[in-house]
This record gives sequence, structure tokens and C-alpha cells, in this order.
Amino acid sequence: MPMPEMKQMLEPAALQALLNDSRLDASLAHQQPQAWAQVWEGLAYRSVSYAPSSLAYQQAYLEDAGWQLQDISLILQTDGRPCGIFPLALGGPPGSVSLSGFGGPLMAPLFVQGLSPNTVKKICARLLELLQMLAQRLSQSSLSLQQAVLPDQAALGLSEWSQQLLAAGASVTVKHDLFVDLSPSLDEIRAGFRKSFRPLINAGLRHWQVDLMDAAAADAAVWEELKALHLDVAGRKTRSDDSWQRQFSMIQAGEAFMVTLRDPETHRLVGAGVFQINRDEGLYGVGAYDRALFDKPLGHVVQQVAIEYLKRQGTRWYRLGERQFAQDQPTPSAKQLSISAFKQGFASHVFARPEFVWPMAPGV
Repeated sequence: MPMPEMKQMLEPAALQALLNDSRLDASLAHQQPQAWAQVWEGLAYRSVSYAPSSLAYQQAYLEDAGWQLQDISLILQTDGRPCGIFPLALGGPPGSVSLSGFGGPLMAPLFVQGLSPNTVKKICARLLELLQMLAQRLSQSSLSLQQAVLPDQAALGLSEWSQQLLAAGASVTVKHDLFVDLSPSLDEIRAGFRKSFRPLINAGLRHWQVDLMDAAAADAAVWEELKALHLDVAGRKTRSDDSWQRQFSMIQAGEAFMVTLRDPETHRLVGAGVFQINRDEGLYGVGAYDRALFDKPLGHVVQQVAIEYLKRQGTRWYRLGERQFAQDQPTPSAKQLSISAFKQGFASHVFARPEFVWPMAPGV
């Protein structure tokens, strides 16, 4: 059955007109992917969430769920030279069209190292003007935005983007992300784990057959085993084959890896975790673990082995995910709280992540 048409689409010519009106020097990213790659190489910190493969996967995942999305991500420029990237999507569930960071709050722009503060200030101001114009066109009464955690830049204080949002009247709440600093030795990193985890990890390493699949060992048959385990654990098919294939392609391209645990006697897959990776950051993606073995050290071992691999590859930080608390809004489930508390047992740092709600002025 064909998908229902989106309520409203933004033609490239219409977006270009808005760019001109905002005086923002920018171009559509999908028209020049090499420019995104050029900026990526110049970033001080490469967040996995901004990688083209991550954005394409997120778009595919949402489209599997019935969303319709138009990628209008921007290459930000100064004097015609690429200097920043800004992920941006238009769309939503059938009948709903809004601006988002591919299903979540709008992501902050990232800029190449060495760009002058005055240039950053000017680009941020004009980008906010553009977002106001887009919101007006969509009759969107407010925008949800966030400032990604960039651990190496945390000591620099509040970003220019965040400061301008607050000055424009945005309200702010704080979420929390868990990270592992991978610069110490493995012994020092492991010493920082929750004390009760260490004997569990040792027992699991002795009990399970542990394997690691990266680009050099990418095996489609093993990937199919993960899909089958995930289906068994979830009790239903939650994702399309296309989204699974995109993740496997990340492994083939060296942008992800998988840790697997097997019963040493039957060779049956009992647990696995998939992690994205680049020079600066690793990210825990998807995991699946045999429900009948939840009292066994499965996830503990997967995390340990993943951290060891990230360390060997020279990755600087490992992002485990969000640390949720009972008072967060929306209220997390007991399962979500349990999972995030488990992840914190490996974390060396908890960083604050500002999220903003920016109401549009009357008439916008």
C-alpha cells in the first residue's frame, strides 16, 4: 500500500529562498556529501550522531515506523567555504510535519576547529533566523532543540548556540549522558567499574565463548543470528531488513563492530551488542540477550570487551547512553531506569545535556 502523501513538502527552491532571506551562507548537504566529509575531518570532536551513516540509519528506522522524512541538512559556509554541519529533517508520522533532528530535538551545529568566535556567533544567529522562518512556514508554535555532549569541550562552558537560544527566550531542562574516558590504561578504566561488576565480568569471560566482529571479520551469517536472537527476545519483528542491513554495512565500512557471546558447548548465540565507532567516540547501539539467561553475566562481558576494543582502536570516549532518573520528564519506565543504572556501573563521567523548548514569537 502506498504511503500517504506528506501534508507539506519543502521544495529545494523554497528552502533556498529562505536561506537567502536569512542571509545564511549554506547549502543542502545531500547535494554535496563531500563538503560534509570535509567539515567532518576538521571537527575537534566527531560525535557519532552526526555521521552520515548514523543519520541515514535513523531516517530508515523512522520510515520503517511509518514516518515520512525529508532530509534538509545543511552545510554551513563562510565566504563560500564549508565550515559547519547542521543535521535537519522535515516530516513526521502521517499527517504531521515538523522540524526535527531526525526524530529527536534539533541538534546543534558543529564547526571546524579554528573558526573565529565572531564567525560562529554570526552563523548561529542567522541559522536561528532560518529556523524561525521554517517554523512560520510550518505553523510550528515551538521548536525542541538540544546541545550534544562533546566531552573534550565541556570545560569551555556554554556553547554560543546554547547562549543564543537562551537569549531568544528558550526554556531549558537538563538530561544526562554516560561516558567512559578511554585515555587511562585498561586497568585504570576497569578499576572504575562498579565493584560488584568485576567478579561477574571475570566469571562471564571464563564461561562464554566471546568473539568480536569488525570490518575484517564481517560475516552475514553471524549477523542473521543476531537478527534471529533479537526477534526471539522482542517476541515480534520490530525493524525492517533494510535498517538491519544499514547497521551491518556500518560494520563492513569500519564504522561499527559487534561483540558476541556463545554457549561454548552448543555454539548457540546467547548475547550480542553492536557499537558504532569513529576516531573520537564509540556509541552503544543495539543489544540482544537470551531472556532465559538474564541472571547470568551477559551484558557485563559485552561492555568489557567493547571497551577493550575501543581502547585498542584509539577511540577517545565511549558514550553508553542516557542516564535517566525517576524525576525526568517524560517519566521513564522501571526498565529504562534499570538499564541506565546498569550502564552507569561502567561510566567514568556523567555529563549534563541541555534540552531547549523555544516558543515562537506571536506571528511566527
